[in-house]
Amino acid sequence: MEIFQYIWIGTIVLLLLYRMIFQKFKKHNKENMGLSAILIIFTGSSYAFTQMNLIFVISIIAVAAYSAVWNSILFVRNGYEPERLK
Repeated sequence: MEIFQYIWIGTIVLLLLYRMIFQKFKKHNKENMGLSAILIIFTGSSYAFTQMNLIFVISIIAVAAYSAVWNSILFVRNGYEPERLK
């Protein structure tokens, strides 16, 4: 079970970093907020992972929190619905 958690946490971190660096968070705001929440829950709930390296766990949670806050700001700024065609 621990190896699954490591793979899952690494996959979500890489996906968020890819969207942060290459897509500049222009798309997928709702999905990024959900991924950030899942990442925080998985990282905080895995006891062996938190005991392994606390600084690494704190940095992962910080990236997830930053991603969630920034995506919520962009989501509210852009409006809840895309612009309609005129």
